Amino acid sequence: MAHSHGARGHGPHAHGAWRQPSSAGHAHVHASHGKFTAREAHQAGRLGTVLAIAAAFFVLELAGALAADSVVLQAAALHLLTDILALAISLVAMRVAVRRPTPRFTYGLRRVEPVAAIFSAFLVLATTVGIVFEGIEALHQRTPPKAGLMLVFAVGALLVNGVSAWLLHDASRPHGGAAQASGAGGHALNLRGASLHLAGDTLGAFAAVCAALVIRFGGSAAADPIASFVVAAILVYGSALLLRDAALVLLEAAPAHLPIAAIRRAVAEFPGVTAVRDLHVWALGAGHDAVTVHVHAEAPDGGLAAALSARIRAEFGVEYCTVQVEPHEGPPGASAHPP
Repeated sequence: MAHSHGARGHGPHAHGAWRQPSSAGHAHVHASHGKFTAREAHQAGRLGTVLAIAAAFFVLELAGALAADSVVLQAAALHLLTDILALAISLVAMRVAVRRPTPRFTYGLRRVEPVAAIFSAFLVLATTVGIVFEGIEALHQRTPPKAGLMLVFAVGALLVNGVSAWLLHDASRPHGGAAQASGAGGHALNLRGASLHLAGDTLGAFAAVCAALVIRFGGSAAADPIASFVVAAILVYGSALLLRDAALVLLEAAPAHLPIAAIRRAVAEFPGVTAVRDLHVWALGAGHDAVTVHVHAEAPDGGLAAALSARIRAEFGVEYCTVQVEPHEGPPGASAHPP
């Protein structure tokens, strides 16, 4: 009798949350909602609010940057324009990610979110290239920006972008250890991509404030483009971290908060389990983790698979869990599947 050791063919079905132990000792445990949870609805609401704020402020910031003739403010306004696109994509990705599984997409479309996060990171990098080129060009220009006007708009941008970044950061934080473990962080990776854009805007505005103060009190006009270089470096670092985390999800790496050794030990020590085989741990998206494992048991036990699935979910907070149980392998020549 053959059994599957993976679990990719045992994904969620369209009828929602369920738990089904079979006579072969195979248990699947997962939840699929097809709509936002209360936490996810809160996150989507925050993202929509920030998108509206960014769209409203863009025109004002760009006008101020042009009037003040400030390179760092123009760079911040350009970055804010890409934010509007990235935030809109993130909001769409959140809605697509919670769609119910289908016969073709048996795990649903959670992977849309790391794809959107990668897009956001590359969009930030593209914007950063533009910031650097603008800064280099500004270094060769001797006309200083209008420091007073630059300071007014920079402070306004700092307040608006800072509040927006805080709104998304607060929405992406899991509230408590249980929330972290159970995936209540929801769309954390997607929100991180959006937050990265807004953090870059906040840093750009802060750099503009510093540059404006330097120039206003008699410092060199080069402070303006130099401040934009600092912002660019921070954006590159943040983008690299986001790309790494999103790529790890797409490559099905085990999440850092789910140590393989601890899971294997918990399974091996479970009453009735004699051997652990084919343990796989991965994430469909940030906060949506999966575990599949194939174990041998001391004796046939129809409830072992369901009990072990429940233990894994309770202890490690995974959303999808598949356990395959077979009787303990006997001596050579003995059947592993008694009639």
